[in-house]
Amino acid sequence: MSMAAQTSYGFGFPKGVAGGLFDLSAHEVSTRQAEGENISFGIGVVTGTNAGTDVKIPTSATTSAEFEGVVVHNSVMVEMDMDNKVRIGDKRTVGCLHHGKIWIKTGRNAAPKYKERVYLITDGEEAGLFTTSSDLDSTNKVELNACFLGETDNGIANAEFFLDSTRVALGE
Repeated sequence: MSMAAQTSYGFGFPKGVAGGLFDLSAHEVSTRQAEGENISFGIGVVTGTNAGTDVKIPTSATTSAEFEGVVVHNSVMVEMDMDNKVRIGDKRTVGCLHHGKIWIKTGRNAAPKYKERVYLITDGEEAGLFTTSSDLDSTNKVELNACFLGETDNGIANAEFFLDSTRVALGE
């Protein structure tokens, strides 16, 4: 009598988790307070109403100087809601990675290559996600002092964010 055994599985897992640290190299995470209901892990946030305290989703008027960082996973405990979404509530404390390596959420048309510049989408339903200079659908975007470290995998990619004083010359 032969027994059947499952030898293949239909689950594909991404290489990382949105908002998860890419590695344990030098990084800085600042504590901030979420302003609004649509903040989630792995997105870019900008200065909120109270500079140095609040962070919010970017708007079309956002400049690169207002970029506060990327919301770090596990900086606040949340559960999926009934729509299968993870949302961080208004006024919740979050960690924002200012510089270092992290997994970020990318826009649907982002096709990053190694060492390509990172852009923050500042308008529309993808506000807060990241993309590249070649993404023509995301016309409202600002260039950040960061580069991609790999390609997009299931809507996330790894990137390195640099200190403001460490402007790195990257090839496009």
